[in-house]
Amino acid sequence: MRIPDLAVAVLAMVQGLGSPLPGSPTPDPAPARLERFACPAELFPFATAAPAAATVTASPDPAPPLPAAVSAVGGARLGAHGLQADLPDAAAAPPTLRATAWLVADLDTGDVLAACNAHVPLAPASTLKLLTALALMDAVPAPTRYTATQDAASVDGTRAGLVAGSRYTADDLWHGLLMSSANDCAYALAELAGGQQVAARSLQRRARALGAADTHVVNTSGLDAPGQVSSVYDLAVFARAALAEPRIVALAQQRRYAFPAAGTALGGGTRASFQIQNHDRLLFNYPGATGLKNGWTSHAGGSFVGTAARDGHSYVAVILRADTNTWRATAALLDWAFATGPVVRPVGTLDAPPIAETSPTPSPRDPPGGPAIGAARAGNGLDAHRPTALAWAGGSGTAQMSTVAAALAAAGVVTAAVGRRRRPRGRRSAGRRVRR
Repeated sequence: MRIPDLAVAVLAMVQGLGSPLPGSPTPDPAPARLERFACPAELFPFATAAPAAATVTASPDPAPPLPAAVSAVGGARLGAHGLQADLPDAAAAPPTLRATAWLVADLDTGDVLAACNAHVPLAPASTLKLLTALALMDAVPAPTRYTATQDAASVDGTRAGLVAGSRYTADDLWHGLLMSSANDCAYALAELAGGQQVAARSLQRRARALGAADTHVVNTSGLDAPGQVSSVYDLAVFARAALAEPRIVALAQQRRYAFPAAGTALGGGTRASFQIQNHDRLLFNYPGATGLKNGWTSHAGGSFVGTAARDGHSYVAVILRADTNTWRATAALLDWAFATGPVVRPVGTLDAPPIAETSPTPSPRDPPGGPAIGAARAGNGLDAHRPTALAWAGGSGTAQMSTVAAALAAAGVVTAAVGRRRRPRGRRSAGRRVRR
């Protein structure tokens, strides 16, 4: 069976269940009304490439089970696996999505209208760049000058086009980060903030201050890394905070920017440039869209944080680990919110209290489930010592798996294998879109 066929079978199995998923509270008012909503009971499978027909000789392995929810911040129902929705009899069902987790919430009230696996920890891909902006924008103001290093210029994945030895302003880097999801700009901003580990700790502290208990930060780009996770709940919290910051909003909504080409001149108008474009297709195609961030890696699959405002209402929709056109799936959630949100009974809230610093600030070298997640669990009445299955789909070699397994075993944490790294990409030409 091919992976898409397996996905259909999984969804059909979940839709056909006659009772709520294990661990989910009984929906109110009518469980039967939720049977047609698909919310995976395992990590949603997605294909990174179409297999050759001649090589398909056996069914693939079953999809990995869902990791345990890290917290129940925002309400007990949000800490349960499965779909959480509380609909009046006349209300339409949320759309069925090809994704492991999703959430839709009212940005004005903070009410969570519906969610699927809200606190399950998953790889965030470039949606994590929202937290990078929230954590580092004050530390690295726009006029700051930067000379690109070879490390930044050669980072994996999508790049704006930094050239080692060339000079830029932090304003250039922020445009590259939030418009074109540039990993070279993410790396450069971390360098300006004191280095990769210092920057990651800053992101972790900001996440805690916002009440985000599920997020564990390893880098500023969102590139796949062992232990780097977030959740649809946390990303919705980040989106709400980002929309309250005018500098982030302006960058996330800008459609084009003249990015400096190789050179050292700054501000004189004599230096050549090339155009970068915003990768957020929701912004170009959805009426009332206000942002915010897309993402994709070979391990994370598709991710998206979308926001929109119309007719006096403003909503956020978040999707993680999707095998779908993520901006269209996000648009479907927003359509449902605008049509149904005013009558839906909330199942939780985005108004999360800050998480106390009850343990040392986590380092990027901390394993998943270490100080960051352990403290979050303790602060929310959960078992800080419960193993966390941060499942990574796929593998990248026995040696790497053994190294990670040894490190995690030393910390007493259960996890799966390390996922594949992102495919490297070179600089984009003007007007060219890259799947991100």
